[in-house]
Amino acid sequence: MFYSNRLDFQRTIRRQSAVAEDSPRSVLPSLEKVLWNEMVIARGIRHAVVLSKNEDAIAMKIFTPLPGEYVASALQRGNEMLGIRTLPHEDFRIRPIPRTGYGRKGIGGKAEIRGYAIFKFPSLFTERKITEEVLHNHTLYPLTAALGRPTNQTIVTPAYWKKICPECAFEDFENHGTAYVHRSHVQSYVKVCSIHGSDLITICPACSTPINKHKITQLGICSQKYKNPTRQWKSPNHLYSIFIAELLNYKGPPAKTHNAEWIVTKSLYKNYFDEIYGNYGYVSEIIVRELGTKTINPYSKGATDYNFVIQAFLGCRTAARYLDLLTNSAACTQLQNEVNELIRSDFIKRKYHTVDRIPSTSSSVT
Repeated sequence: MFYSNRLDFQRTIRRQSAVAEDSPRSVLPSLEKVLWNEMVIARGIRHAVVLSKNEDAIAMKIFTPLPGEYVASALQRGNEMLGIRTLPHEDFRIRPIPRTGYGRKGIGGKAEIRGYAIFKFPSLFTERKITEEVLHNHTLYPLTAALGRPTNQTIVTPAYWKKICPECAFEDFENHGTAYVHRSHVQSYVKVCSIHGSDLITICPACSTPINKHKITQLGICSQKYKNPTRQWKSPNHLYSIFIAELLNYKGPPAKTHNAEWIVTKSLYKNYFDEIYGNYGYVSEIIVRELGTKTINPYSKGATDYNFVIQAFLGCRTAARYLDLLTNSAACTQLQNEVNELIRSDFIKRKYHTVDRIPSTSSSVT
């Protein structure tokens, strides 16, 4: 059967899903007949509809990602159309493949040298040859690439992802017929929408259902009842969310890890010089003060990357500044000169006792 438009397809799926939820399992095979091969167009971007058809209709997958949608959100919406309530992490998890010759398993083997990450994808994406499209447009990969995070600890498809902006949900329902989770909201430290400055919510204000248990296909309906959201316009948390959203648009090659770390270290040193002196815990203190949050336990999986992202923001403040340092050697030279001047001035002050060297607790970001 062929559907002339996406709305007809969704209506049919929803009708059959509603029947399937309340009917014996024998009714489900009728869903196998629902195949839609139309290309949908959303804001000028073409998204292929991908269906994986097996003998059992429950094994079908519908993948119709919308602009900026997180990969898990698109798969979850598809599952809900088929009457499937859950989405296992393995269905959307994109895992980095460790380099050979490292770690316990690599002892005695030939070490693999590469400055970029290689990933293993769920079969749905490899079979349909859409791995690169999904990786670059619907995961956190561009963020990790821009910040040079090509390690086996890198997480590009977090398992915890259900946060929404009330205003985005309302607008998406109006523009696309459904609300969905934006990938720019998924990163763990993001608390505010980069577009609206609204606090991200984890509990639906309309029905009091936690977002992680809420049907995505029902969020748009609930969004019609949302009242005035809380905003943090131009706050540090809002600026951080803008930093993340802009780096998610990065299209260049993966940054070299040592270059990214040099940029972040020097930038932090320049911005927080007074606090760095004699205070080895300065980063955690600054994060709490600036963003009202704590760093992730450094021993947890992915913690190094998560903490590095927030340090990059504190050092550079904008994605444009970071990317300029990443690609412009003159900007790096200027940064190094500024750091050298701070060190020289501090040395002179301490040598001639012109000031007491007590770490400041009120230093602001320049």
